[in-house]
Amino acid sequence: MKPCYFCLLFLLLVSLSACEKNEMADTERTLYLRHKGADMPIWVRGNLASNKLVLFLHGGPGDCAMCYRHYLKGLEKDVAVAYWDQRIAGSSSGKVDVKTLNYAQFGEDAYYVVKLLKEQYPNTRIYLLAHSFGVELAWQFLTTGDNQKMVSGLMAVNGTFSTFRWLVQMREWILREARLQNRTEIEKYAQENPVTRENLGTYKWPELYKRMLDLGGNPVSIYDDKSFVLNYLFASPNTALAQFSHPEAYTDYGDHEIRTYEKGPLLKNIEIPVALFWGKKDGVVPIEIGYETRDLLSKTVPAFVTFEQSHHEPFITETDRFVAEVLKFVR
Repeated sequence: MKPCYFCLLFLLLVSLSACEKNEMADTERTLYLRHKGADMPIWVRGNLASNKLVLFLHGGPGDCAMCYRHYLKGLEKDVAVAYWDQRIAGSSSGKVDVKTLNYAQFGEDAYYVVKLLKEQYPNTRIYLLAHSFGVELAWQFLTTGDNQKMVSGLMAVNGTFSTFRWLVQMREWILREARLQNRTEIEKYAQENPVTRENLGTYKWPELYKRMLDLGGNPVSIYDDKSFVLNYLFASPNTALAQFSHPEAYTDYGDHEIRTYEKGPLLKNIEIPVALFWGKKDGVVPIEIGYETRDLLSKTVPAFVTFEQSHHEPFITETDRFVAEVLKFVR
């Protein structure tokens, strides 16, 4: 009788395990959007029963989505999260013309991603969680047609609405920090290179960016976090080979497309709920851009959440609080 008992027990455990895997399958789906040469994966993870889904718009451009799950996974107990790799980013693939690396195309891609998610989960409210370049993408999407009606809210994390205003505020940040740190050579460079509407088309913004980093504008490196590196290498579908082959494709974007970006006058049309999350120490996109964004959103009353100990990625340096603030907003 004992051998039979153990056989039955084993079969019961196998059955329970299979049931558990089937339940998990409902909360772990991988969708694909094929559009204009790009094959873009969308990993859906978390609590779909909540009928709330956070779509993560990663930065870069050319970064990855799923690799940051390491910091955003805490959201998944309460809501579902969709991690989308944009064209020529993360694990996306296909034969993509680099000429499609423009704001209009990124916004169009976002439209079809949201549309696909709404078709797959028709009773679910979708919220955008955008970081850095992802914020530019979010404003492109939200200020096009009636797109803002497709989503229930936006959380914008350390991102800009205007390349001109971004560079103006970065230069001001550099001047302040150079004086505080007694870096006279950097202060002199910033003084001699003002940002104007007239010179925006030819302004050497990467040189300004380098000096911001020299002053400690974003000293946090995700690769210093051993647990992140292990997750990136062994638990993320993103591959290092794909990731580090992308930057060259964005040369034309950095030389030309980025200089045209301006959504400031259109923010007055945004009516959905918005929260602005900002790392107070950020030199990449200084907090003053957040204040300007808040003032331009005249039809909604944006929440403004400051992360005092953070630079450009508050979800890395203040992870628990960041997760709590996201859940507070979507609730």
